[in-house]
Parts: sequence; structure tokens; C-alpha cells
Amino acid sequence: MTKEASERQIHKNKVTGDIILNPPLLQLLTYVVVLVFCFITIFSIFWMVTLIQKEGFLSIGGIPVITFFAGYGAYVGLVLIRYIGTKISYDKDGFTIIKKGNSVNYPWSQIAKTKYYGMFDVLRLFNAEGKTMYTVHGISKSNRKFIQKISSAVGYTTDVF
Repeated sequence: MTKEASERQIHKNKVTGDIILNPPLLQLLTYVVVLVFCFITIFSIFWMVTLIQKEGFLSIGGIPVITFFAGYGAYVGLVLIRYIGTKISYDKDGFTIIKKGNSVNYPWSQIAKTKYYGMFDVLRLFNAEGKTMYTVHGISKSNRKFIQKISSAVGYTTDVF
């Protein structure tokens, strides 16, 4: 879909305000990085098991740390991938999630909880039922602007990492 067709579709759905689009290169890079984190996690688990069987428990050294951080990165990445292809439009009243031509409007007050994964610059929005409404990565200037808007509208909590 071209940029003009995308803008026409957004206009057709009566979406106004600032629009966030994740470029295809960013989407591809995200998929590759998440795949690498998953591979490192699985590889380091097998590596640990092999070392424990051959040389004993003390031989694993810092491998659990590698496994933890790669696993944590894979988890946050998998949470993010679900929303990487969506578009967001927001204004003073709320935000609209646009996915595959369908749009869903949310007022700012509908965000019940937020969680910020500081190590990966990812913000996750939850509704009152505890379900994820949207996950945004602060990799681009427009995404950081959206995160700042959420911070000023509802605030957010920061994860340990």
C-alpha cells in the first residue's frame, strides 16, 4: 500500500492528529533482532545443559546471565512484534490503532495501566481487563513523542530492566 493510499484509508476512517508509521526496514530489523534473541536463548540453554552433563554445575559460569537477558529480550520483542505493523494516530482526546484498514478509537482514560521496559525502550498499554491495548517501541522520534504524550496523559511505571 502506498503512502497516499494509506493516508486516504486513514482519512476514510476519520482519523485525525499525529500519525505514527513504522517503516518496513524498522519492522524487518525488529523481526531479525527478536529472532536472534530467541536463538541465543535456546542455544545458551543447550550449552548450559551440555556443560553441566560433561563438566559439572560450576562450569556454566556466566551463561545463565546471557540466557536471562537474551530470554528477556526475546519476551519483550515477542510482545512488541504483535503491534509492529500497526499505525497509530493520536490527539488531545485519545488515540486510534489502525491495523489492516480497521481502526479502533480509545480515549486516554481507557488506559488502566502502563508498563515501560526501560532496557528496551518499549511501552505497553493495558485496558481495565488487563489485556494489552498496544505496545510501542521508542526507536523513532514519532514513537518517542507518542510515549511522552502517554506519560503526560496517564503516566507510566518502569520495569526493573
